[in-house]
Amino acid sequence: MKITSIEAYKIDLRLPEPFSISFKTFTHAENILVVIRTDEGFSGFGECAPFKPITGDSREEAEMLIKAVSKKLMDKDPGDIEDIHKTVEEAEKDTGIHSQTTKAAIDFACYDLWGKNEEKPVYELLGAKTPNVTPTTLTIGIKSIEDTVKSAEKYMELYKDSGLRRIKLKLSGNPEEDVKRVTAVADVFSGELTLDANQGYKDPKIAVKVLDEIFSTVGKRVILIEEPCPKGDLEKMKYVSDRSEIPVFADESAATFEDARKVIEASAARGINIKLQKAGGIYWASKIAEIACENNVSLMVGTMLESSISVAAGANFVSSSPGIINADLDADLYFSVKLTTSETTPPFKYGARLPSGLPGLGIELAEWLIRIIEEDINIAKIST
Repeated sequence: MKITSIEAYKIDLRLPEPFSISFKTFTHAENILVVIRTDEGFSGFGECAPFKPITGDSREEAEMLIKAVSKKLMDKDPGDIEDIHKTVEEAEKDTGIHSQTTKAAIDFACYDLWGKNEEKPVYELLGAKTPNVTPTTLTIGIKSIEDTVKSAEKYMELYKDSGLRRIKLKLSGNPEEDVKRVTAVADVFSGELTLDANQGYKDPKIAVKVLDEIFSTVGKRVILIEEPCPKGDLEKMKYVSDRSEIPVFADESAATFEDARKVIEASAARGINIKLQKAGGIYWASKIAEIACENNVSLMVGTMLESSISVAAGANFVSSSPGIINADLDADLYFSVKLTTSETTPPFKYGARLPSGLPGLGIELAEWLIRIIEEDINIAKIST
């Protein structure tokens, strides 16, 4: 099996409502769809979901690296994942353009092709006979207390038949507001909670105080807090981790394998949030998982603003890795437009996002998207 073509498409996905974290409000995702085809007639799908403050690259940088590496990947075997990554890294050195999300998109597409060629889902390629069922969270961005509670109640109603077990709350960095929002949701939702400060607490002492207050009210139902302090400040992270009853997980500070290694060596956190987009795909995520497990560091797997293409990659990875205690594979649920068919989009059941079980990533593109790729449809807005 050899690569014969690589195609890339900019895709903007609008969110039904703005989504706010401690330092940014999103109205839409600015992603790239990658399609890799082979001489065996298979098509593999991947996705870039760049956001420079977290993934380290922009969509423009991802686009430039895709263009630079495409010719280098011609005639390569997509099943030789290590060689694929070496080729992308050589292109990075040649161009001076670094893009973790490009690595991820190409990685996803190649795993997809490898699985289709072997007639196996990716989780089987990664060593699992059956998928692990790891609970996933549904995320609520920063809102008023009233709107936060309404969102929690909406999730409880929409996903009552899906076994919803966990809700994730974004924190603002405002101590009083954050405590009230968490306790308000805990009052209406009987399941577990995860928290994500997105670097919102500059003072680690205040972060500890806030987490202590939340723990005193909600207790062990709060299973983790992500990235309470500024990115890369492992001393502050360790201060919070050493003093908080709620386990601290590194997120922005553990973007790449090297970042994760530094967090582990510094004993700065009790867990790491692996995001495949910032890690550089399943290949590098597996390496992070390996060193984390060797050092008794817990893992979760999260997403950027990604469609069901990337979520399928995440679902296969989570399904194969026993060291993962939590998943955050909900991003695609918030988009009204779906890029994959309903039959192949990872289902939400037993409180988890599970792979479809079909070969590769287990997804098929929606008919409307196929028609655009095959140039049966060409539409562009005219400015007036």
